[in-house]
Amino acid sequence: MTGPTTIFEGSYGYFKVMGRKPVEPVQLGEPLGIHRTFKKRFPLGQFAQTVAQAAIEARAFAMAPENVKEINISLSRSAIKIMADGPDKWRPETSETADHSVPYAAGLVLMYGKIEPEYYQDRYLHDAKLLDLVSRIKVQPTEEAEQPDLNNLCLLEVVLMNGARKTYRVEYHRGHFKNPMTDFEVEQKFRQMAQRHLQAAQVDQLLELIRDIDKQPKVDDLIAATKV
Repeated sequence: MTGPTTIFEGSYGYFKVMGRKPVEPVQLGEPLGIHRTFKKRFPLGQFAQTVAQAAIEARAFAMAPENVKEINISLSRSAIKIMADGPDKWRPETSETADHSVPYAAGLVLMYGKIEPEYYQDRYLHDAKLLDLVSRIKVQPTEEAEQPDLNNLCLLEVVLMNGARKTYRVEYHRGHFKNPMTDFEVEQKFRQMAQRHLQAAQVDQLLELIRDIDKQPKVDDLIAATKV
């Protein structure tokens, strides 16, 4: 990619203004940063990805929301600061708060077994049964999650009314480069998001084009297939 360098390297360029010190040239080669990127399996903020996955695993043990006495979730301090920092995360009033709420995410999965975009609409945000379950969720920090390689660690303990308890541990969420999504899972997520805007036949056509994008002679057909 080429372009003017002064906006980055000039006297008042980004490097000198923001860094206040010389910037070392990027060292190209292995390991490539793109190999360390990750996808979000669920329509949630980053720090709730492992929480949602742990809740999926815990659901079979809990059986039903009324069996749950309490849920104890241990995360990094950063995760708590962003996604479990106040009462609004236990009773979100907007979709923007709900999809960045650890307790709401855990409650949704334990209640429904999945998370769909419509779960951030008002009828769910004000559902008394769901909110009652969410109110039984406690979030606390764990020192183990302060390690850079484990900053998304989730320990989710379910305590049942009969006293039984079980802890679920998820270090790397589905979609992390150490726990990658399959092509089928990526396609499922794509369909879930695209079907809100496109007809089913359009989604199928768009997927066909994307699967063979390296063989497309020009980009026109791909752009046309995204028309709402």
